[in-house]
Amino acid sequence: MNHCSRLQLVSLLLMLIPTIVFGGTQVVRTQGHEITFSTQGGAPVSWVSCFPDCTDEDAVRATWFDNGDGYFLWSVDKSVDLSKLLAATDFSFTQYETDEHVVLTAVSDSAVGGNVVSIEYRIPKTGYRIELSATGLEPLHLTVASGDIFVPEQLPGFGAIYSKVRPLLLVQYEPEYIEPPAEGWQYEDMHVLSSIGLRNRYWVWVMKPGLQTTGKAANARINRPVVDLAAARDSDFQASLYVGPTEFDSLKQASPGMPGLLFAAIWDWLRALSFGLLHLLDWLYSLVGNYGVAIILLSLTVKILMFPLTYVADKWQAQVNATASMLKPKLDEIKKNYSGEEAHNRILAVYKEHDVSQFYTLRSLFGFLIQIPVFIAAFDMLAENFVLSQASFLWIEDLSKPDSVLSLPFVLPFFGGELNLLPFVMTALTILSAIVQEEADLTPDLMRQQRIKLFLMAAAFFLLFYTFPAGMVLYWSANNLFHLLKILPERLRRTS
Repeated sequence: MNHCSRLQLVSLLLMLIPTIVFGGTQVVRTQGHEITFSTQGGAPVSWVSCFPDCTDEDAVRATWFDNGDGYFLWSVDKSVDLSKLLAATDFSFTQYETDEHVVLTAVSDSAVGGNVVSIEYRIPKTGYRIELSATGLEPLHLTVASGDIFVPEQLPGFGAIYSKVRPLLLVQYEPEYIEPPAEGWQYEDMHVLSSIGLRNRYWVWVMKPGLQTTGKAANARINRPVVDLAAARDSDFQASLYVGPTEFDSLKQASPGMPGLLFAAIWDWLRALSFGLLHLLDWLYSLVGNYGVAIILLSLTVKILMFPLTYVADKWQAQVNATASMLKPKLDEIKKNYSGEEAHNRILAVYKEHDVSQFYTLRSLFGFLIQIPVFIAAFDMLAENFVLSQASFLWIEDLSKPDSVLSLPFVLPFFGGELNLLPFVMTALTILSAIVQEEADLTPDLMRQQRIKLFLMAAAFFLLFYTFPAGMVLYWSANNLFHLLKILPERLRRTS
């Protein structure tokens, strides 16, 4: 069946979903899932996953699809009519429990295409790894599409990068997040050792096919990927699923390699640093019991660990400042009286006279460059850290979202319609540090230029972070606070 006819099949099956809703249902509840199966079609019509426990009213929940908003459908490629018949067939359910699973078996009450269809769902009592098998029709397909209800809140500005639902291909636990066009794209002929799925920021659905099963993905529309597994002809359908949070321990419980889903957008050595910061944050949380406080302590801990490097960077910066102040009068005079090649030659002569390399200012970049890897690793960790979802701190209701304190009566382009307080706190700390900081080795002119650069950097970070999740802004605000506390005593000593 070609791609166009496959999409036509899915469209026909979607027309059947409203009738499925009114059929008989069977509900399975485990620690991690609340799944409603329909006797018509033998498939789930509503699927909710929870962390840490569905019985906890404060649990974090994700609804993958619900009664027509998204779908989980069994179909067959032999003909559209046969697939329609399968979706309309009544099934009887048998449910029993083992030590580790709730097992639900759906058997068709009548023959479909001359065969009785049997589908088995093995749902874990704890954890999120589910096993599927089906017999009776070949080649049997399983098509899954998340609903609009699964699409995260659409953040404005740069925060929009955390609002996507994307298809992914997982090869030996190394994810490839694919950015297809809005419609019509597909990934065909997936290798049997790969998995295919979809995810938003904090939840992931990964289907690993059994032998003789392949997969593909498509975008029904923006943020609505569709994934499909198909058994080969003359073969039963088999697959294992991970349907759950991107929380480190849950992923590792499903398979030791599954945490490889995290921090995939950065280089491997930075990923190792992100995992280290993740475990450090968890340890700090175990001490203080609040993730907001733990993030502040994480920022302080990173500063302490990096002190030897920043101490050297500060020494080099002081040397650069002293050299710049020494050279400035002569360089200003040259720029005032000469131009072009002559000015260039005279400037080089000044450098040679004082035995200074024309690239001496590059040493001042060291302090900035040593922070970039930690900055990237920390922000990736905070962006993808599931445990920050619904975690509160002070006025911040959810550290995984911007810290909205009130809704504006209007919507600003890029900034949205919410007033976020924390970015203002972060920027104020940066500006205050720029005002307080004085470099003894800098002339007043150079000091003024440095402050202007710091003010511009504060404005750039405000634009970048305004719609970012509060946990990330809190980390950088704490970093700015500790920098201010570091330089304030020296300023007070000089003015006293």
